[in-house]
Amino acid sequence: MMDLFGLDQYQEVQCGECKTVTKRTEPLLGLVLSLPNESDVEVADGDDIHLLDCFKSLQATGRFVGENQFYCDICQAKKDAEWRVTLQRRPQSLLISLRRTLWNKEKGLHKDKRMVKFPVELDASDLLEVGKKKFPDEDFEGCHYKLAAVVSHSGSTPIVGHYICYARNGDQW
Repeated sequence: MMDLFGLDQYQEVQCGECKTVTKRTEPLLGLVLSLPNESDVEVADGDDIHLLDCFKSLQATGRFVGENQFYCDICQAKKDAEWRVTLQRRPQSLLISLRRTLWNKEKGLHKDKRMVKFPVELDASDLLEVGKKKFPDEDFEGCHYKLAAVVSHSGSTPIVGHYICYARNGDQW
């Protein structure tokens, strides 16, 4: 499974005081992407979002501060820190799931129904990198994927409905 669908999520956290970098690699069988907050993305076509906007939240950077400080093993204390996440190791087949379940006080548990536009062919080369160094192997020329299937949930809430699969057979859907 890892040979076919596996990729690695690479995480770095740098302590704000001693500047020590803690690194961790987590193996994944596909990607689970969140839809961006409505205020975080400019949308030209109504409420539609592009798949690449969903990747941006996965490859974010940020800070651990206040109550969310990072425990530094060198300082032996919680400290402010910066973190960054990137993806490594290209899979033969890329599985992408969209996290659409939301909760808030007004609506309770509900489904994010915004449309996500995705290309039939995806060049994911820029998504698999750490800094400017490309991964995972020396013959890396890019990560090109062709859409093979889409599974869609049809229902009014995240827990009610049916799943429908649309799959390509040659050039026919």
